[in-house]
Amino acid sequence: MLKPLALILSSLVLISNVMATENSLPPKGEFGVFITDLHDLDFSKHEYKVEFITWFLTDDPDYNLLKTTEITNAKEFSVRNISTKTINGQYLYSQTFQGTIKQNWDAGSYPFDTQKLIISLAAPLEEVTYSLDKSSSIDNKIIPKGWSLESFDLIPISTYYPANVGEPNVPESMGRTFNEVQATITLKRSGLRTFVTAFLGLFVATFLIITVLTVNTSGKLLAIIPLQARITLCSGSLFAAVGAIYGLDSHVPFGTNFTFSDSLEITTFAGIVFAVLSSIASDVIIKSNKVAIHRNLMVSVWTLFLISHFGVNSYLIFKIL
Repeated sequence: MLKPLALILSSLVLISNVMATENSLPPKGEFGVFITDLHDLDFSKHEYKVEFITWFLTDDPDYNLLKTTEITNAKEFSVRNISTKTINGQYLYSQTFQGTIKQNWDAGSYPFDTQKLIISLAAPLEEVTYSLDKSSSIDNKIIPKGWSLESFDLIPISTYYPANVGEPNVPESMGRTFNEVQATITLKRSGLRTFVTAFLGLFVATFLIITVLTVNTSGKLLAIIPLQARITLCSGSLFAAVGAIYGLDSHVPFGTNFTFSDSLEITTFAGIVFAVLSSIASDVIIKSNKVAIHRNLMVSVWTLFLISHFGVNSYLIFKIL
């Protein structure tokens, strides 16, 4: 009699332990994102604005992951259109985020650049096991003009923080690891039109530099066009270059890395220096009847200008493309 009773009791204990284990398991769910709006890509303020729908599908009626989800790399954000639906015994939670996202723009290849816009979403995900909905995507119609969509990715990442975040059961030396979801939008700029318009002032300056160097090369032209006129052309190229730089400052964010824009600006100003110095030297040498020296000087100046301006910048363009 005792053996069957003991068997029944042990079975009940086993069942209760299994049930307790099942109840202690974190809830499961599926997390998804759909980007519905993307605009105001502001390079000067290092930000952009975005709107997207998030959803969480789960079997647990008591767990809504979206309640604690936030955009961790946003300057500011708001939530609206919060809803809950029951579909085939599952609970679908959804809401719309709208925010201004901080962005470190990569201007090294401007205007032929590719930018990765990252939206970091975080919640206490250690409390839930989840998968990412493969239907997560972005509306192609919202891509800003002048850009094309290269890819959209939704990936989970883990971030380690060297702090226990106030939890007494976690030693300070251990730190905490938090799970996040990153939505990455990869955009490529259609740079040809931007290249022509943004650098137009530098192109004008380059044309004036070439004009001055051409005059300096020819003894006949030197006799017709005085030094003052050539220096005036050099001054015009200087003003055109400075105006172009002011215009570029509103499009290209300041950074510590050397960029294609920096190369164009530096080599253009170097060309202006070449034009001014060669103008003065040409007049002095021609008046001294030193034709051979004048010819060698101008060959050297043209070589320096072509290599520094056209050679270096052409190499950088081909490297970018």
